[in-house]
Amino acid sequence: MRKWIHSFDKKLEDVVSDRKLVGNKGLNLCLMKQMGLPVPSGFVITSEAFDYREKNKALPNEFFDELKDNLSSIEKVLNLKFGDPSNPLILSIRSGSQYSMPGMLDTILNIGLNKKIVDKISQNDQSIFALDTWRRFLQMYSHVVYNIEHYFFDEILESYLLGAGLSSTSQLDPEDIEEICTQYLSLIEEKNKQPFSENVNDQLVNGIYAVMDSWKNERAVAFRRLNNIPDEAGIAVNIQKMVFGNLNEKSASGVLFSRNPDNGEKVVKGEYILCSQGEDVVSGFFTPQSINKKYKNEYSDSDTLEEKFPSIYEELLNISIKLENYFRNVQDIEFTIESGNLWILQSRNAETNLEASLNITRDMVKEGLIEKETAIASTDPDAIKRSLTPILDDSFNNLILSSGLPASPGVISGKIAFDSEGIDRIQSQGGKSILVLVATNTKDIKAMHNTDGILTSHGGLTSHAAVIARGLGKTCITGAREIIVDVEERKVVINEEIFYENDILTINGHTGDIIQGVARTKPQDPPDALKDILGWCEEIVEDKHDDPIILLENAKATIKN
Repeated sequence: MRKWIHSFDKKLEDVVSDRKLVGNKGLNLCLMKQMGLPVPSGFVITSEAFDYREKNKALPNEFFDELKDNLSSIEKVLNLKFGDPSNPLILSIRSGSQYSMPGMLDTILNIGLNKKIVDKISQNDQSIFALDTWRRFLQMYSHVVYNIEHYFFDEILESYLLGAGLSSTSQLDPEDIEEICTQYLSLIEEKNKQPFSENVNDQLVNGIYAVMDSWKNERAVAFRRLNNIPDEAGIAVNIQKMVFGNLNEKSASGVLFSRNPDNGEKVVKGEYILCSQGEDVVSGFFTPQSINKKYKNEYSDSDTLEEKFPSIYEELLNISIKLENYFRNVQDIEFTIESGNLWILQSRNAETNLEASLNITRDMVKEGLIEKETAIASTDPDAIKRSLTPILDDSFNNLILSSGLPASPGVISGKIAFDSEGIDRIQSQGGKSILVLVATNTKDIKAMHNTDGILTSHGGLTSHAAVIARGLGKTCITGAREIIVDVEERKVVINEEIFYENDILTINGHTGDIIQGVARTKPQDPPDALKDILGWCEEIVEDKHDDPIILLENAKATIKN
């Protein structure tokens, strides 16, 4: 009998086939659970269920029997009940392809809430938490399931804050949030032509369908085409107990890299936000704090996670080492702290910039984590080309207008653009472009792929713009707090000077500097890590070659044969 669902607690039989069946995220959650790491309980709806629904337009009856059985298993272990106001089990629904598609597929958090449950939670001196979570759920669920655009909800929230003379959601009291939620519910009923569904079982099933359907959304299709991912690959769906980084002042959400993704240094680097959920960290609209004192945010007096939660910081260090040793690759780890307890929600191979990638590959060989042959096989010839691109020649008087966070290295001079159309116009004239936005989101993937550089006024080193730019090998600066981006007026204000679309800027992704006009560059020597890798190539082929790319390809061919 075919099984449609795989519990995190169940041993994986065949890692190769299971990667297609349960997706990268589901596979790693199962592996981490078996390693004894603090992973919230859950299960994976396999890609076979997705394939069946695609062919038959519905899921089989036995799927829903399995879904009920797996939910019951979690309820028994946790002593919680899905839909029970007195002891509710709240869930997340996350997609998981065998291919890396960061941010392209949909997620729904806080599934299983309704007004009765929210009111019950609020009675336990947790009204801010309950209503804040309800507000988040209404918006995210309605966007994914009902296709109501985020900006309708954002407009309600921003108008309320403005009318109340408040600057952020953290200043809202329970009555404020309740009124905002009431307006959200009215919006949903208006747009959806029916009231919001408070039946938690309907929420779960409709959420599963919607996350599956996100495989066919415009941004996911565009991403697959740009990255040669087959449409028939399909996705798995991960159902997991929610852990709440917004529960109280001892709660937080964050992202941690097991090594510095900017230079490869063997020091953890990451960001976190107190009293938040994971979407806040990557959204670019909140200012995160550093994980550790070494990389403390110079713009903030707030505590790092190392200072605020020293024991949890140590626990994270140990987990990052364990995961890196297991996967033999630098890890991008998503975590939540719920009332002082650490939970790991995801670990995947990290997107790093070129310098970091080469340094990490070399260092892991020296540490004995990987073999030289593995290092050579994993080195991309395009990486060598990019590593030899020019750098800024600072012997000239370049006018530095402002600065931000150096999210992905390189030096690019280009004309300002605010969308794909602007980029296309610039490139049709043979020019280079720099995409300038307040923050990027998944709808900007085409523009990010086509542009030569990316500059945002919001976001940290783990924001959407930073992660995607590193993966694409694009020069990027995020969190340039002193610039004002006005997309509607097609202009950006930097230190009171106005720059319009097609005006030229230079961004230096090595330092975070924003420079007026075209900056001078100069050739750079091959990085020391690349020299080491090419030296190993010479050992393999027992020969030298003036062209490093040909040398690498010859070594790869020798290893393969």
